[in-house]
Amino acid sequence: MIGHSNSNWITRKPFYLIPEAILSILFGGLLYIIFRTDSLLMFNWFKYLAISDFIYDLRNSMIFPLSSELKTFINTAPGGFWTFSYSAFLLFIWNLEINSRNIYYYISIPAAAVLSEIFQLAGFIPGTFNYLDIISYTAGAILPLLMHFRKIKIQ
Repeated sequence: MIGHSNSNWITRKPFYLIPEAILSILFGGLLYIIFRTDSLLMFNWFKYLAISDFIYDLRNSMIFPLSSELKTFINTAPGGFWTFSYSAFLLFIWNLEINSRNIYYYISIPAAAVLSEIFQLAGFIPGTFNYLDIISYTAGAILPLLMHFRKIKIQ
């Protein structure tokens, strides 16, 4: 932290970013757990952790018809939520300071996510290209900056 005394570290730390980041992870995770196919690898983890009965009870209690718009949201939003969480945690760690040394860390995960979509389109990696995923990843990275733009120090 450039030009700051360590004596005020706790009073200066933007702790409000932590609940934003945690809630974002949880919401994205819940969308996956409740609405995505149970053939995903994480459902094997749930069996190993002996929580699969709870997960299936939760999934069964949330069964209702989904509109095409809601299905689209369920499929694209988790990546944006997780990118948002990553970005908010970094802003917390860096005390809302972005500079030439840390900007690469900030953009690395969103850029890798966008590149994965482009590689899917080109057939280099398995998966289905979706331009809405690109929008979701990008929004997840930009939203924390927009939400806290008055407090962020860019050096």
